[in-house]
This record gives sequence, structure tokens and C-alpha cells, in this order.
Amino acid sequence: MKKFISTVFSRSTAAWALGAFAAVSVVMGCLGAERSLDLMRYYAAIASMGAAAAYVILAVFRGKNIPAKILHIALGVVLAGWVYGAMTSPPQGAMRLCAEMGMTETLPGDNVDFKLDSFEIDRWEDTGTVRQYTSRLSLSDGSKAVVSVNSPYRRKGWWIYQNSYQEYAHPHTGKPFYFTILTCIKDNSLPFVTAGGILLLLGALLFAAKEMKKAPASFTVKKYPKARFLYALYALYFVCAIAMLVHRTISTGHPPMQNMYEFLMCSAAFIPLLTFVSAKLDKQNTILVDSILALFVMIPVGFAMDGTVKRLMPALQSPLFIPHVGAYVIGYLILVRAALGAGRRFTGAGFFLLTLGLVLGATWGKICWGNWWQFDPKEMWSLATWFVYAAYLHVSPKLTDKGKTAFLALGAVMIVLTLTWINLSRIFTGMHSYA
Repeated sequence: MKKFISTVFSRSTAAWALGAFAAVSVVMGCLGAERSLDLMRYYAAIASMGAAAAYVILAVFRGKNIPAKILHIALGVVLAGWVYGAMTSPPQGAMRLCAEMGMTETLPGDNVDFKLDSFEIDRWEDTGTVRQYTSRLSLSDGSKAVVSVNSPYRRKGWWIYQNSYQEYAHPHTGKPFYFTILTCIKDNSLPFVTAGGILLLLGALLFAAKEMKKAPASFTVKKYPKARFLYALYALYFVCAIAMLVHRTISTGHPPMQNMYEFLMCSAAFIPLLTFVSAKLDKQNTILVDSILALFVMIPVGFAMDGTVKRLMPALQSPLFIPHVGAYVIGYLILVRAALGAGRRFTGAGFFLLTLGLVLGATWGKICWGNWWQFDPKEMWSLATWFVYAAYLHVSPKLTDKGKTAFLALGAVMIVLTLTWINLSRIFTGMHSYA
């Protein structure tokens, strides 16, 4: 019996369970956001995920891997909170108001009426596309409220979001008038999800610290003879890449992280910094691997993407835009380089950045759309990638050098699929279709 318990609740079994989570995430990513949401509305599916989370928590209780324990407890807290929120949160409400018609709406569970004073649309001067739209409201208790995209109004546990608007022409004067569409959401899962997100970051940070304590592996990248001309060209490339990012920022009016072209160009510009880190901390000369990755992979693929300058849509007008995308840029770079043998000690740091990007994305989703998770294809594939690396960190002490290389290569493939396949294929629609 003791041997059976030892086998069932082993670190390897926990890794297999995380791998199963990754597979489920991929399947749900292929289903698309709407069908995934329909599936997860069934309590049977919710209960099965809760049971799986409980199993993974139990799987690490017998060991001494503190980061793994924290990570899995965090997963359990998030999923338990999600189940609780799904069962106890009131139905989502909506308000449709027009200032010219003097319409009022009442917040669900409240006796205060909302009236639209004005609806404002801010447009980009050069393109005429919408930059932001804002509803200014008067409440029957005498208070005022301002609601815009990424800036909800909160009252008595309810969050009121600027969802969209409708434009009409007056039948007599021809002048435009607007209906604002506001969404009202009360999410009882929020305290659990917040606590779970903090625990996820803590567990990932401890994993990163644990990996950094390891000595640099001798098999990662052999040292190449110094070549001053090569270093000079690499330095010139770095300067040109930074100049390109500065020019792109000035041209677009925002940091170059909006679409795949900008994401890849930004990634290519960051690679020399990681070359320097590897040389400084691991005494490794990774310039050949890094220059091939940047100059023969990222930049050519980036130029194959649509590089048209586009202004940020309202949903992207958020202070979380840079840290969310930036965490993924650097995290993906670290993990892809690890698959090529460069800087494998930093795999834990890459995993932490994936976790940070995941948590920031969920936070942004809550602030912008009202839901911290939409089962969007890109969300699900990012989550699947996260599960793959979580599983790797569980079993890496038991893996051979070839096993680590194979596992990291699988993670790199997941990253490539997350970045390209979902973005190039518009079959699977979701909240990230613009990216």
C-alpha cells in the first residue's frame, strides 16, 4: 500500500497531470472561445477540473519541493474560486442608454437609477479610428460616474464596463446620436483568483531561484574563439535594432508590441541583452546561437508579417500593455534559447515571466472585459505552454541531458505555435484576433 501511494503521489505523476492539463488547454483552444465557454458552463466539466486540481495538490504533498507545492495549491485556489464564482455570482446585466432620450437603467440588486449625461468618442487624428469612448453618468442618489474602456465603475461589488456603442442618424436632422452599451458584472470568484494569482507568482519565483542556484551545464553551448569583427557586427545589429524600435515607437505612438511584426522585431532587439547576460553570469559565448536566432529566424519571419502602422484600439489603451507583452517577449526568448542550449539555468526565470504574463493578462481581462478568463484560443495555447514548462520543472532533476533537450524542444514548439499558428489562422476566433 505504501508503495502504491508513493507511486500515485509522485512528482512524475504530478508532471503527467500537468501535461494532461496542457492537452486539455490545446483542445479548448482549437474549439474557440464561444464553444469553450459553452463547454465549461456545464458543472460536470467544472467539477472534473476541480477534481484534477485537487489531485495535483495531493500529488506534491509527500515531497519537499516547496515551489511545486505552492504552484499546485495556487491552481487549486484559482479553480476552486472559479467554481464558486460560477455557482454563486449573479447573472451578468446590461444597460443601454441614450442621452438624447433621457433613458434610465437600474443596476441589478440596487435601487439607484443610472442616466447618461453624455457619450464621448475620442478618435485618432490621422486615421479617424476610435481611440477611446466614454460614458458620463448621473446616479439618482446624486453621485456621478465615468465609464470608459479599461476604466470600469465599481459600486456595491458590481463592476460596470464600457462594452460598446451604437451610432444612429436622427431621422429629421441627420445628426448622429449614440446609444452606449454598458455591461454589469459581479464576480464572486475575484478574491480567490487574486490569491491564486499571487501564489502562482510566488511559486514560479521560487522555481526561478532554485534553477539559478544550479551550476551552468557544460553541454549547453561550447565556447567559440573570439572574433572582433563578429562582435562589431553584432554590436552594430543591436544598435540598428534599437534604432528601429525607437523609430517604430515614434511612428505608431506606442511601444512596438501590438502585432506579430512588432513582437518579433522587439524580440530580435532584446536578444543581444541575453547574450551579454549569458556571457556575464554563465561565462558562455552564445553569440553564434543568438545571432542565428535573430538574423535568420525572427527578423525574416517578422518581415513576412503585416508591418502596417496601426493605432491602438481602445482595449489596448492600458498601462498593463507593456508589462504583459514585455513579460512574454523576454520569457519566450529565454525559453527558446534554452531549447537551443543557451542559458538553461534561466529556464526558471523564463517560466516566471510566463507566469507574470499570464497573471497580468488575466488582470487586464478583468479590468477591460469583465472576465479574467475568456477561454480564448490564444489564452488556452499560452496556458498549455505554461503547463508544459511547469511539468518540465517538476521532472527536470530526474531527466538526462537528452531528456531535458527533448522537453525544452517541445516547449519551444508550443511557443512557436502560440505565436504563429493561432495568429496566422483566423479559423479560431477570439478576443485576441487583432493581435
